[in-house]
Amino acid sequence: MFSTSQPEKKGVLRHIAGAARLVGATWFMAGTVAFAQTSLQTVPVTPLDLPIGRSFPIRADTTVTRVSIVNQAVADVVVVSDREVVINSLAPGETDAIIWLANGTRTHYRISVHSPADRKQISISVHFAEVRRDALREIGVSGIWRDDRSRVGTGIFRGDERFTEDGKITLPPNTGFGTFLSDLSTDNLLAFLDLQEQKGNARFLAEPNLMAGNKDSATFLAGGELPIPIVQGGSGTGGAAVTLTYREFGIRLKFIGEIISDSLIKLQITPEVSSLDFANAITLQGFRVPAFRTRRVNSTLDVRRNQSLIISGMFAGEDENVRTGLPLLMNIPILGQLFSSTRFQRNESELLVVVTPVVIDPLNPRPGDTLRLPSDTTRPAIDALGRRRRPPPQ
Repeated sequence: MFSTSQPEKKGVLRHIAGAARLVGATWFMAGTVAFAQTSLQTVPVTPLDLPIGRSFPIRADTTVTRVSIVNQAVADVVVVSDREVVINSLAPGETDAIIWLANGTRTHYRISVHSPADRKQISISVHFAEVRRDALREIGVSGIWRDDRSRVGTGIFRGDERFTEDGKITLPPNTGFGTFLSDLSTDNLLAFLDLQEQKGNARFLAEPNLMAGNKDSATFLAGGELPIPIVQGGSGTGGAAVTLTYREFGIRLKFIGEIISDSLIKLQITPEVSSLDFANAITLQGFRVPAFRTRRVNSTLDVRRNQSLIISGMFAGEDENVRTGLPLLMNIPILGQLFSSTRFQRNESELLVVVTPVVIDPLNPRPGDTLRLPSDTTRPAIDALGRRRRPPPQ
């Protein structure tokens, strides 16, 4: 047993009290850290994505006691009532907002503020519908008069190529649906009647879906390419050179989209429908080059996202009535029909184009834009091959 003086006893007591306070403080700090970690783990962080200049209202189940925002230059929190707050986005960036409630709970928001056009893509769904109605009527009369001294022929009997050496008649392969050939009980006269009428409807439909980034372009073609010969000038001793260039035809579409805001899209769109026109074809150096029938619309317009807009509804009609015959005789009433042929053709078509723009976030695509691939079916085969290559056990 040791004895100490009174001053020494006071010093020992002070050391003991300091050690106790140090141990208590250490336990308090450890408890505070553990409590903070537990609190951070139990409170989930809710992501909130807002364009610049938009608001997000929040209504709580109980009274709001306190709010906190980290960076007020990016967003701010406005307390509207005892249970309602509004988060306003101000500038691009990220910040955190915490809302405390009277029941002791709190909500943590991770706010991301961006421009309306950031990380966005534009997808347009276009519907082309073209209905064509054609009608054709042909009435042709051909005749020939022959004797030992003269010959008169019209229509297919303009020459003697329809008669063989043994006197038989061969009709052309492009005759109409109904034909009538008779000598009318005479020895020198032969008449041929060609009749045909046709009607039909045709419908061309395409539904392309195009996707491009903001302010980028995309094109679509459903058709083909026609080779067109180009004759280049040659010298006097050598022939002209012929090169080929290709011209696209069919259903074409080109668009450039720009996101103006989170509800408005600016579209520069050019739909085109073209087809080959062999009726107006030309022959060049032995090549028969058809003409093109083209309908094109070029428009720049503002469209609300997820809403359809009809940008073109065009109706085209064409009537053709051609009468061919002998001069003067074809104008004789009633009898003039025997010296002429009549061809009537009508073409009608209607084109309709419907455009629907949709804004897509590539970081968060829609379920319909995601292609779900089947599971890997080659893995069992690879495993089987691996087992086969293993040496047999000894």
